[in-house]
Amino acid sequence: MTRGELEGKRFVVVNWRDLDHSLAGGAEIYAWQFARALHEAGARVQFVTARDEGQSAREVRDGIDVRRGGGALTFYLFALTWLLRHRRRIDAVIDPACGLPSFSPLVLRRGTPALLIVHHVHQAQFAVHFPAPVAAFGRWMERVAMRRVYRHHVTAAVSASTVAEMRDQLGWTGDIRILENGADLPAAGQVDATAKDPDRVVVLGRLVTHKRVDLALEAVRRTQDAAALAGRTIRVDVIGRGPERDRLVARAAELGLAGQVTFHGFLPADAKDDLLARAVVQVCASDAEGWGQAVIDAAAHGVPTVARDVPGLRDSIRPGESGWLVPDSQDPATVVTRITEALTAALVDAADPGTRALRAEACMAWSHKFDWSQMRLHARDLTVQLLGHAAALPDRHHPRDARVAV
Repeated sequence: MTRGELEGKRFVVVNWRDLDHSLAGGAEIYAWQFARALHEAGARVQFVTARDEGQSAREVRDGIDVRRGGGALTFYLFALTWLLRHRRRIDAVIDPACGLPSFSPLVLRRGTPALLIVHHVHQAQFAVHFPAPVAAFGRWMERVAMRRVYRHHVTAAVSASTVAEMRDQLGWTGDIRILENGADLPAAGQVDATAKDPDRVVVLGRLVTHKRVDLALEAVRRTQDAAALAGRTIRVDVIGRGPERDRLVARAAELGLAGQVTFHGFLPADAKDDLLARAVVQVCASDAEGWGQAVIDAAAHGVPTVARDVPGLRDSIRPGESGWLVPDSQDPATVVTRITEALTAALVDAADPGTRALRAEACMAWSHKFDWSQMRLHARDLTVQLLGHAAALPDRHHPRDARVAV
């Protein structure tokens, strides 16, 4: 089967949120890029997603038919009902797990393939967002039900860390491909490291509990104490939106950072790029990621990242080159101390223009190994394999061997 055989095929991408949802993040960009990949190959693509406040039930974007319905929990009922009604006109489903997938095989016709995409395992995070009984049910759905429903279908993960989590925490024994994320890369020569502000820090990503932006702010507060002795004032740009915003604004004020931290919310690409081009270091204190999308986005603008050594972030950072990984701990105070030490050292390095330029060059070189056009190419190849029933191919879980073969 060749890539040209995707032309005219009918695909459905089922993702909990779309790009315009108020809680959209890296997973939504990834799902949309996958949908774009199929559309560019001549396929007919429908994107089934939840309906946020103010969103229309249907629209066409980038040539992709978007169907919206349901909320945070009722979306799953909406998605399954929609798939059941249209199953005779579906050639395959792309089913990312945003915590949980849609469990599309339950309603698809026998023989209709579904591609399960796992960003990262949520066993620990269910308890952060839900009361105990709901969290226990969520863990069972991910650990037991998801494995059973998708056991005869092709599965992909976004990083080697996610593969390891699936094996260790979910007991996943089947074939797992890796389809890495991409990045929006600035044009060559657009980033001038010498023009960066050596005291400017950025925090990029959704403002949700598990991103632990509060720990990043506390680390900035401690780092500022040392910086003040040298007559330096750290400025922080927080780029992203989410339900934690008000709490984080209040926390910044409690820490005495109200005049130094700017919460920008969601920004258009040009405005975000301008801020990244000025920054010299990013802080990411997230509990875990499937892949450090914000890390690569920052690196593309010559910004290294200080992060915890946790799944996803350890995949997207080259320690000592594109950033620094600090040993993780269950104790938040210990995490803050370690991030503070790394951030302080990073800002000392950034004060030297030569060192700053070398670091920026290393970051940009690393980021250019990833771009969305490459991801879309691999997504099309994986979909061709999906339609060709390629689930019996050898497991690809080594970082260097895991990309879908072109």
